[in-house]
Amino acid sequence: MTPPEGGPYDGTLEVTVIRRVPAVLALTLLALLALLAAAASAAAQDNAALPPAGSAQAPVIWTLSDVVDVALKNHPLIKQAEADVAAAVARKGQARSAWYPDVSLSTGYSRYRAYSSSTKLSTTTENDFLRGDLGWTLYDFGRTGAAVDRADALAALSRENAATTREDVVFDAKVAFYNVLRAENTLEFQQRNVGQRETLLRQAQAFYETGVRARIDFVRAEANLYDSRALLGQARNELRVARIILLQRMGLDISSEFILRGDFDESVLPGSLPEWIEEAHRNRPELRALLEKERGAAESLRLARAGYRPYIEGGAGYGYAADDFPLKQNYSVGVTLSQPVFSGFLTREQVREAEATLSSVRHEITEMRRRVRLEVERSAYSVQEAGERLAARRKQREAAEENLRLATARYEVGAGDIIEMTDAQTQMVSADTETVNSAFDYAVSKASLLRAMGR
Repeated sequence: MTPPEGGPYDGTLEVTVIRRVPAVLALTLLALLALLAAAASAAAQDNAALPPAGSAQAPVIWTLSDVVDVALKNHPLIKQAEADVAAAVARKGQARSAWYPDVSLSTGYSRYRAYSSSTKLSTTTENDFLRGDLGWTLYDFGRTGAAVDRADALAALSRENAATTREDVVFDAKVAFYNVLRAENTLEFQQRNVGQRETLLRQAQAFYETGVRARIDFVRAEANLYDSRALLGQARNELRVARIILLQRMGLDISSEFILRGDFDESVLPGSLPEWIEEAHRNRPELRALLEKERGAAESLRLARAGYRPYIEGGAGYGYAADDFPLKQNYSVGVTLSQPVFSGFLTREQVREAEATLSSVRHEITEMRRRVRLEVERSAYSVQEAGERLAARRKQREAAEENLRLATARYEVGAGDIIEMTDAQTQMVSADTETVNSAFDYAVSKASLLRAMGR
């Protein structure tokens, strides 16, 4: 039994049976074989207890809808928006609490000692009490109602902001998905180009060695090959970066192996530009959020103006108190009408601030409507331009493919030169790349149009 020559021992055994092996050596060989068999059996049992190889790291398969679903479930911006909505709803509940009475229970013990200088005597007084009190604002002339309505508008504003966040996350996830597809296609084109350049280099070398072609053909082919390999490395890096960006857009921090299934969206969106603009004005969450902001500003103005009005408060208390046991029953009931007279012009300035805020929000709504219209128009024209460019690029690719076929055939029979061949290869790679880029631009432009419409 000897390890294989020429390298480290790899776990295999070579046994040569020799008739004249000493008995001690034979026993040693048998013992070693038994130990190896036992170790192999234990390793097999351990491996049987483990999951299948690669099962824990098996790549997942994601379509575009899968990417969007994962992003909606995991992205921290969406979770933050949901928390903001919950906080706004809680603030509305806080505002509503003013409609309900305040009830409190109290008990205690007090001891008081006083000294009289006239009598030169000190007195001690003790008091025990157990009491319940109720306070209630009976009517505040719209203060609480305005505060509740304002809080409701702000809660609705938070919901619309959360919808805006969800749409932004979905759009970013779609763009990242299409970007990975583009990077994968670009890498495939560069790999194909490297293979063509390697074939061309072998042909040029063979022609040079046989004296058919000059050495410049071989040198030019070699330079073009190294250039294509550099572009291939760049394409590999762009794909790695695109995959990392996709995971980040999906809200995933871990490095996950995945395979994308799908293609660029090249479908035609039905409808016309006026219909898309009208739909955007109805559906855009940013516009709906500003309308809720306007409602909240109007309620803030109503709340500020309520500062000029009176309010009525009621109070009641019931309990037991005395200097000594047993405690004596006592109670109190009262109603108070209060009218603000002068507060240092505080109410006046609050009203002026609320009026200015309401006017600002209304101007903001006008600007947002103009901005939404601009986004829809720009996205619609981008979709149209990208579609026309994609059709042209596909025709270009067909011509480049035919040109490469003819150039290859001419070079193989000696009718064409190396410059014609390399130009045809470069043109083919450029046509492939530009076709994919145009398909990417069309898909992104359509996603941008959907985002501008509030879908």
